[in-house]
Amino acid sequence: MRIITFATLGILCLTWISGASDLQDRCDKLSQGQLQSVIEFLAADVLEGRAPGTRGGELAEIYMHSLFKQLGLKSRFQPFTLHGFQLSALNVSAWGRELLFLEDTVGSYTRAENQFSIEGDVVFAGFGIRTSLWEWDDYKKTDLRGKILLVRVNDPGLFIPQIFDGSTLTYFGRWIYKIEEAAKTGAAAILLIHTTPTAGYDWQVVKNSWSGEELYLPASLENDLKFRGWIREPSLKSLLAENKIDLEKLYRKSLSRKFRPMDLGFKIRISGRNSSRQLRTRNVIAEIPGSSGKSIVLSAHIDHLGRDDQLEGDQIFNGAIDNGSAVAAMALIARIFADAGKELHYGLTFLACQAEEAGLLGSKYFVANSKREEIAANINFESTPVWEKSLDAFAAGGRYSTLEEAVRLVAAAQGLGYSRFSLTDQGLFYRSDQFPFAQAGIPAIWLSAGEKFASGRNHIAEFFKGGTYHTVKDEYNPAWELESLRQTVKLAVGLIEHLNRTRELPRWKARLTFPVQNPEGKSVKTINK
Repeated sequence: MRIITFATLGILCLTWISGASDLQDRCDKLSQGQLQSVIEFLAADVLEGRAPGTRGGELAEIYMHSLFKQLGLKSRFQPFTLHGFQLSALNVSAWGRELLFLEDTVGSYTRAENQFSIEGDVVFAGFGIRTSLWEWDDYKKTDLRGKILLVRVNDPGLFIPQIFDGSTLTYFGRWIYKIEEAAKTGAAAILLIHTTPTAGYDWQVVKNSWSGEELYLPASLENDLKFRGWIREPSLKSLLAENKIDLEKLYRKSLSRKFRPMDLGFKIRISGRNSSRQLRTRNVIAEIPGSSGKSIVLSAHIDHLGRDDQLEGDQIFNGAIDNGSAVAAMALIARIFADAGKELHYGLTFLACQAEEAGLLGSKYFVANSKREEIAANINFESTPVWEKSLDAFAAGGRYSTLEEAVRLVAAAQGLGYSRFSLTDQGLFYRSDQFPFAQAGIPAIWLSAGEKFASGRNHIAEFFKGGTYHTVKDEYNPAWELESLRQTVKLAVGLIEHLNRTRELPRWKARLTFPVQNPEGKSVKTINK
């Protein structure tokens, strides 16, 4: 007679729950060449950083379309229109003092004018937040038409842990939200005040991200906000000091719910040279049908920052990790399910989306033009780790839905722990392509092998905060072990199998700390469960 110990029984239960299968076994058998190939191609110099609307961006689209077709999947392009604007000169001045383009300030002028000039009264608008969720309103119906707004990045929770989500950055702290709200006020311009602690990244990241062409969906330009940009805090402090205005005092006042926009009693002039164009770019979509009429969307963006001809030496932002490795993860999952040919309850949609770096534009367009009731969940891949094996997994955004428990079960069955992503102060859940799905009311996560690597190093944090993220240093390295990439693929395969076997429809389980939009794109009350 065999005696089954509790430990053995636990392992058997986890195996049953996760459905350890030949599909997961196939992940273990992926060759080094299979793990490398997509990253190596997408990060090649010939693609010149894969910016949308460029030759390299188009090559990335064609590559993904061909790859999906080679796997026997139905693949199609989803074209959409963007407006692009790029500054060649920028002058921000007050009291006869001029700030330096790129060193002190960057931005985007969103009108098809080769030369421009805006002058307006300067208003400090605090954090630029208005939400009933935390009973916070920095604007208080103040008439701000034609004004130039100075707005803090992040949210009050960073400074007062008892409100908002404490040190965890909420959507209301993100720069893109600040711009959206400023546009609703009728303001002419917004200058976001940059500090590394509040933004979560240094000025070099801002400069690299905003010194090239800025892209917009046409609907986002249907307002009076002509200029949107950033200003370095030391430069702003020096400028305000010319008129004996203490920025720290303004900051202290902005931490109160009683705060109202403050006219600072002077004007700023913003002028420069600008080029503009209208361009077409394309998401690439492939599908494996399921029997339920609903699908799980797997997504990864194929674009990056392109090239900067003004740089000395290396000018190409190759984006090997951001986001070549994530596209590789999605492509390998597509290969595994396509080769298996198994019937699925929930179909799989593979979304290689464009223009993420410009503000999640490709995924926003996809969600806006999809039938939301046909999407069961979104599993997004972003900057997938490429190093040694990890000891755990994370699902950014998982805390909001039942997807987190499913990931925990799958990870445990694969011998991994589960941890929440440590970089919550960076607001990364709102900065990648899972967020448009979540904002549309669809449970969504960013799935990845975790930060607890066997060596004790946190490679993921080093990538985001150590000087590689959004720089020309993000290049393909043939020496990468790619074991954490393999683990991410295996986690996703296990999660897809779990959802298909249980036929569990992911649902929200916690209060959502971001606005949810109805199918017409209008904000509705935040979902509370």
